[in-house]
Amino acid sequence: TISSLLMAYIAIALMNHLVEGPLRDPASLNKPSTEPLADIYRVGDIPGMEVHWGLVVGILACVLSWLLIEKTRWGFAARIAGGNVRAAQVQGLAVGPLIVGFTALAGGFAGLAGMLEVAAVQGSANGSLAAGYGYTGILVAFLARHNPLAIIPVAILLGGIDASGGLIQRRMDLPDATVLVLQGMLFVVILFSETLYGRFKLFNPDLWQGST
Repeated sequence: TISSLLMAYIAIALMNHLVEGPLRDPASLNKPSTEPLADIYRVGDIPGMEVHWGLVVGILACVLSWLLIEKTRWGFAARIAGGNVRAAQVQGLAVGPLIVGFTALAGGFAGLAGMLEVAAVQGSANGSLAAGYGYTGILVAFLARHNPLAIIPVAILLGGIDASGGLIQRRMDLPDATVLVLQGMLFVVILFSETLYGRFKLFNPDLWQGST
């Protein structure tokens, strides 16, 4: 995990080098960027909504991920390796290829998200693409308990908070870090609930079933 997080900085530096160097649009002066995409390559909004088709792509990606993890042998092996690497090795699973394969798959999904950000929102690649969405994704995955289907409502919730951050700050005269504070509070609440799990009846779903 730490290695993949550190590799993100290498990817950001490489992207900035390409945007400010070989792929830079000569017309971009103060804000280096690539040449704008032609309209034919842009991703439009869903009819009747002010949301682009990236939402549908994201939902489909979550469903496909759930099918891969829950309904295939490869996904079952990955869940074992993710829960306990040593146990997976004892069972004879090829942990190395599993890690590399799912890392590549995750990188592909991240690239797809970046493509949608460029094609639907930015219109060209620039330095503002490195907005820290990956770290928000870690928070989303943790809140969803690593369930791809649960990621859908959690991602919509945090995405709504992030999108409305500017409006909340202006209307309520709040500081710029308000959205980060809200996300941090959600993370702390989930962590705190983990410590209470099993200690009190309210936080132990197994006891609910036994009492009904």
